[in-house]
Amino acid sequence: MSNKNMLLVKVILTLTEFLERHPLFVKIFLKPIANAPFISKKMMVLPRAYMGATAFEIHDVDLKNGRIGIGGVEEIMAGSKIIHLLHTTFADKVGEEEKNKTLYEMGVKLCKWEVSQSLEHGRWAPRLLVPLIVNSKMIDNVQNDPIMRRFVEKTMGMMSRLITDEGGWGHLEFDLSSLPLRVMLYNSQEAKWLGDSNKPVCHFYSGIVAGYASTISGEELYAKEVSCKAMGHPHCVFEVYRSSK
Repeated sequence: MSNKNMLLVKVILTLTEFLERHPLFVKIFLKPIANAPFISKKMMVLPRAYMGATAFEIHDVDLKNGRIGIGGVEEIMAGSKIIHLLHTTFADKVGEEEKNKTLYEMGVKLCKWEVSQSLEHGRWAPRLLVPLIVNSKMIDNVQNDPIMRRFVEKTMGMMSRLITDEGGWGHLEFDLSSLPLRVMLYNSQEAKWLGDSNKPVCHFYSGIVAGYASTISGEELYAKEVSCKAMGHPHCVFEVYRSSK
């Protein structure tokens, strides 16, 4: 990475960590600016989020045509029961093993589409920052450089806050310090709806993790749930590999 890009990363890290340490400052001074009618229309998604705006405040709602989206990515609000129905309906039609594979593939394709759409519309982050996160050397960068690791973890954390936390899917945390990469999911909707199990049940979310990581890194990555809330563990844990397991 060039000295110029590294300086940019350090400046952004310093700023974001300052905002994290001073939530009252964000709430009182920055959030009103982020949500001001004329200013908010011109701001990108991630800067507004760091300034305290929530996903619901950032969403674009088209009442006339009955559409909703965020940063150019169209969405549909649905009850969390849909997670349970996906599992039970597919299981009735194709059996348990094929159902699990299908849900994983759906998660991969959905997340690849969402990330690609957000990049294509250029409304999530300044174009100058995108190559620092989305590039073919991302995994090697975070493995070898603690500063880059913190930068990518915080960026992914903010994106997941908007999509996962504030979308009702649960809370994600990332550990990019070793291979396989590890992703922790708290309050999984899949585990909640499917109940007690003697094996991991979050196949749809495994696909989401794989799709997200693959699109960001430019590699075809694979995710496997190694610990699940449905098995009695405190939270779900996914490991992300560079080769199929």
